[in-house]
Amino acid sequence: MTYFTNLFQKYIRGKDIRVFKNKLTYFVLFRLIRKFLDDDLIVDIYNFKILASKQKNKTSHALLRKCDFDDQSELRILTKLANEDKIFFYDCGSNYGFYSLFVANLNLSNKVIAIEASSKTSQALQKNIELNSQKNIKILNYALSDTDNEKIVFNESNNDWESSINHKKFEIKNQTEIFTKKIDTITDEINNLDEYKLIIKLDIEGNEFKALAGGLKTIEKYSPIIIIEFSKFIFNEKNSKIFLNKFLQNYNYKIFSTNYSKMDENEIYDLLDQLDKKHDTIGNYFLVKENSTNYDYFLNERSSKKKM
Repeated sequence: MTYFTNLFQKYIRGKDIRVFKNKLTYFVLFRLIRKFLDDDLIVDIYNFKILASKQKNKTSHALLRKCDFDDQSELRILTKLANEDKIFFYDCGSNYGFYSLFVANLNLSNKVIAIEASSKTSQALQKNIELNSQKNIKILNYALSDTDNEKIVFNESNNDWESSINHKKFEIKNQTEIFTKKIDTITDEINNLDEYKLIIKLDIEGNEFKALAGGLKTIEKYSPIIIIEFSKFIFNEKNSKIFLNKFLQNYNYKIFSTNYSKMDENEIYDLLDQLDKKHDTIGNYFLVKENSTNYDYFLNERSSKKKM
């Protein structure tokens, strides 16, 4: 490390990065020093560590810039669920692994499958796992889809949050070939899944419905909570609205926002239609099976929120 990188690492070492949130001294120092950083920085957050990139085109850089992780509602729900039961977590589109590490450290009995299509980003995740000496996370370098072992082209962007097999709405840095894998195939290789509460997080830049189609047996058997990012890219696919409508109806799932509001698919379509040309996503939503214990949990949280 150079002098400036070492200086800033000493400044944040041993402190949860969230203590610097909204602290003027931190942000002044960061703005002054960020151009001179020449290496990734080890960031403490919650009860684990992350290698936060000095590069703005890496998702992990946001931890240095914001001193927090954006998806707070999702983290609160995962924490509450982990307090009740062991979690088996499919982190589909794991990137550098924040969700994976968060769930894995909520309870060391939890298990995580981190699925990432970019081999380079998978390497960043591997470094974070090694940094934490994590034993309950397994990385799979595949593109999730509704078929197995199909060789497809993966479009990699300079910004690691944009890369996709579904679209090219970015400057393509590289194109690689990668094999597909179904969620059902991954599930078939797991023993004792009945002992866990299954949660699936899908953030794979437009290929979410194909991933769902490849996991229908798993969904029917285990009724997982599904965290899904709704974007324009999903609905650019032919028959995507038909798929969502049939999925919700056939598997008895409902949509909840991250503030526990129950929604229907037409509201999702309206929100997407209202996006301007600069934005492509309306963020994360929950798919929850009706008449399940998880469904009751969401209804109770919504009622509690209304009383506040």
